[in-house]
Amino acid sequence: MGVTQPGAAGSVDERDMKAALIYNFSVYTTWPEDTAKAFHVCTFEDDQDNLNEQLLERKTINGKPVHVTHIRQLDELKNCQVLFVEDTTKAHDRRLFDLVKKYSVLLVDTAQNPTQTGMIQIELVDKRYHFVIHHQAVKEANLMLSSKLLRLAARVY
Repeated sequence: MGVTQPGAAGSVDERDMKAALIYNFSVYTTWPEDTAKAFHVCTFEDDQDNLNEQLLERKTINGKPVHVTHIRQLDELKNCQVLFVEDTTKAHDRRLFDLVKKYSVLLVDTAQNPTQTGMIQIELVDKRYHFVIHHQAVKEANLMLSSKLLRLAARVY
């Protein structure tokens, strides 16, 4: 799935593109039984400007309204279905990864070097957005990705 980078007339900006990708990742992911009334996309407070929250909050996923939540502490992850991390240092923190697995949170980041602790990385290559999936990490979090999403990935590890 290659999506053109912003810059050309009529193109979307980076924040919109990341929100759209996160939405689509969410649509094609299955979580364990979830009784929450809303679908929570979380970011750390210092990442909140890197995502078009209004675009996401106009959507529904699995029949639930999307809410974007800013978290301060890792314990708040238990209320999230997706965590978007722009800071790659945080994205590869072992404690963070242990908690996203424990709480079945889909971790989406912008790291350029996928590692064992990442799940889905958004990357920019030749002015096009692509994504990479670390499938084993997703499975360890008790999440299931659609075969459609797996086929669209630039790479699956």
